[in-house]
Amino acid sequence: MTKKTRIVKTRNSLKARWTEKRAGLREKNTNLAHPVVRASYIWSIVSEQLGDILGPEVHHQWFKDVRPTVISHNVILLEVPNHFYAQWIHTHYHELVDLLLSVMDKRLSSFFISQSERDPLHLMGPNRLESTASEIKRHAEYDESNE
Repeated sequence: MTKKTRIVKTRNSLKARWTEKRAGLREKNTNLAHPVVRASYIWSIVSEQLGDILGPEVHHQWFKDVRPTVISHNVILLEVPNHFYAQWIHTHYHELVDLLLSVMDKRLSSFFISQSERDPLHLMGPNRLESTASEIKRHAEYDESNE
């Protein structure tokens, strides 16, 4: 079985399993208009799914300290303790995280950022944070169109 086949089967299985939670998100969508609240809610569901898929040990090792920051331009910014975590998760689990996000909303993708990378963004203010999210989205669209 190829990697792509496993991903498709995983996606279909998760889609069926989490339909109720997705429906719940739609019902709560009016309460989840704030991008920080929405990020937190969506990450709680995705994190639970990751725990089910990867097992409690791996989930605890890599995802227990992930903190949702905000959703902007269909990108959920996820804060991790340091740059090593961000790189490791991106290399090993980013595809799975984006797959789980796409089950909830086809437009969503993720970006992992370390605390040290995030702090300067706060100092720049909300306009710079918005601009950074736009840049991330453009890079994702470029990568997607070149596949």
